[in-house]
Amino acid sequence: MSNKPHRETPSPEALFEADSDRAAYVRQMFGEIADRYDRVNRIMTVGQDQSWRRLAASQIVRPGDTVLDAGTGTGDLAFACLEAGASRVLGLDVAGPMVQRAREKSEGGWMREAAGFGLGDATRLPLPDASVDAWCSAFVVRNIPDLPAAFSEAYRVLKPGGRLAVLEIPRMEPGLLRPFARMHFRHVVPRIGRMVTGHSSAYRYLPVSVDHFLAPRELTELLRDTGFLVTQVRMLMFRTVAMHIAMKPNTELRPDYEAASTTP
Repeated sequence: MSNKPHRETPSPEALFEADSDRAAYVRQMFGEIADRYDRVNRIMTVGQDQSWRRLAASQIVRPGDTVLDAGTGTGDLAFACLEAGASRVLGLDVAGPMVQRAREKSEGGWMREAAGFGLGDATRLPLPDASVDAWCSAFVVRNIPDLPAAFSEAYRVLKPGGRLAVLEIPRMEPGLLRPFARMHFRHVVPRIGRMVTGHSSAYRYLPVSVDHFLAPRELTELLRDTGFLVTQVRMLMFRTVAMHIAMKPNTELRPDYEAASTTP
């Protein structure tokens, strides 16, 4: 259990009101759970979250690529990209303790020289235009208040033909699985999170953030509105996790490329 003193925090629902500072809450909350974040992920996903990261990396990384991992957390997606063949990965996160944990995990291995981690905001990337081959994020974009700005920045820093991968827990649309998924997120997940991290609000925030997020088709539309060609949408873990794969158009591509490659 955490020994941090009790601190008044806003209710999860209040964080989605117009005058709330959700970005500040997210930054502080992730900083407070950084040391036990990986453990909670493994428990909640029955160890599947690492395989999802490897899957996403395999879809966008080509040998020698430079990759940006936006909202890198403890660095697991960045490491998956290096294992997939990237020559350089930059992991950025708004939470300092998460960045420190990622740096610690990269020490002492072959990834040390190829992975760089630092503080950075996905909506204001400290990178030049058309400077990376791939942009990726895992369980991050749901926490970004200005998601259109983040995707616009991703589009800006990607080279023409560059690839994007987003792993996220989407809002579930009506269906047979929805009541069971909602019960799991609202009752099981907060208990697991509280037991493992000792943080009383972080995992009450998670199910509320899912309810306020986009459904997979809406996220697809937002990516398309930003200018991306969405080439793959795959649902994982009983449709509770979505993987979107997209690319920044290359001006040399033939005009019929989108019709041939984009999923409905």
